Amino acid sequence: MKNFFTKFMFAALLMGTFTLISCQEEFEELPDSNDGKAIEASSSTAALIKDTSSEGGQNNSIECIDFVYPIDLFSFNINLEITNTVTVKNDIELRLFFTGLGENDIVGIDFPITLEKYDGTRVVVNSNAELAVVLEAAKDSCDPGQIAPCSDGDINEALLGDCRFKITNLDGTFFEELYIDFSNSNIHAYDANNTIADEGNWSLQSGVLQINSLSATLGNYIGDWKVISCENDSFKLKRGEETIVLTKSCEVTGESNEEIENILAECKWEFVVPSSSSIGLYNVKFLENGDVKFVDENGGVFTIDTFTTWKLDGGAITFYNANQELIAEKWKISSYSASQMYVDIYNENELVYQNVLQRKCEDGTACSDADINDALFGGCKFKITNLDGTFFEELYIDFSNSNIHAYDANNTIADEGAWSLQSGVLSFVALSLKLDNYNGEWEVIECGTDSFKLERGEEIIVLTKECD
Repeated sequence: MKNFFTKFMFAALLMGTFTLISCQEEFEELPDSNDGKAIEASSSTAALIKDTSSEGGQNNSIECIDFVYPIDLFSFNINLEITNTVTVKNDIELRLFFTGLGENDIVGIDFPITLEKYDGTRVVVNSNAELAVVLEAAKDSCDPGQIAPCSDGDINEALLGDCRFKITNLDGTFFEELYIDFSNSNIHAYDANNTIADEGNWSLQSGVLQINSLSATLGNYIGDWKVISCENDSFKLKRGEETIVLTKSCEVTGESNEEIENILAECKWEFVVPSSSSIGLYNVKFLENGDVKFVDENGGVFTIDTFTTWKLDGGAITFYNANQELIAEKWKISSYSASQMYVDIYNENELVYQNVLQRKCEDGTACSDADINDALFGGCKFKITNLDGTFFEELYIDFSNSNIHAYDANNTIADEGAWSLQSGVLSFVALSLKLDNYNGEWEVIECGTDSFKLERGEEIIVLTKECD
């Protein structure tokens, strides 16, 4: 209800704004600062926001002030229809959001928001007019050299890990697809065919990465590169006017496919920035046995779900029986973590665009098989209900061994069966009385201290711990 009310108020605000802009070039130039919740995607304030969220060293980047996240954003088209609602959690997500807007799109920011200067000082802004003033003032307010993004220890720990790093320019391109292994004091650069393209060595001192002895493909990159930005999965290096990006790319092998499948199965996933196709507006849920669901923010199933299946092979998610105008057939995973996956989206052999899939566990955190087993074997019974807390009868289930014993309110056995657990899926078998309709596979979609939420198709049940 709160989200609906917020969107409604933004739409009402925009309608009022449209009636006043016949002589205005940009919404944020209106004299009353209270109207400043509407930004045109092509406006100067939008440009300032993109510059502030750009990577250090990029042309026009504003490096001495940062947004404090999360920030709630709303986008509208010229017909005042909401095209997207998103909570951005970092610079990458904010920049991708604004980059993905159409020229006629309009953005609303849920003020107040907070920004932090390089010296730790924070400032709260309540309108677009205030935001523009703060960002303009920050353009030349400090020396980017004063900013220490991370320590030598942080950099060494990342570079000496087991993953390679893909090298690109700031726009994500490079003259060749190359991956660099820094896992010892030497450098090995591999091409897309996993063939060594160059070799050298490196050293690090006071945030400066020195690259030496390259002589082939990367010979022009010998020298001192200052680390101007570091994040969980990437580094930005600057030498003179040139900036390159090293993005962690953990090698995807047959062994890691199982790990990725387990990560994908835990929660719903969403694009950080929705694509221009319909699928970008929906969350993806990867199910066991190759099934897949596409759901909106309210959990409604999108109709393209009917025949579409998926498979993970060699680090690429491939969709089958899908409408290719809506779902690109292959999402190649370039790197991944437990919460994000960087994907290259292909139709046939053509790279359509790149994006980031982010895990979305709105209903709570999924849990491991060990967590579930520990709870079910813990000696307590579990009351079974629907989401609203009701059920056709008051029943309590004992899972304390591989059998199921269901008891009614009088502590009389009402049904018996068996259960098993694999990869977060709880299977009920051999129930034949009260709960015979509940035989089958139930995915554990949420677990808390005292309860589990299980899903099978469109049906959801809740198991709540009841200890004597």
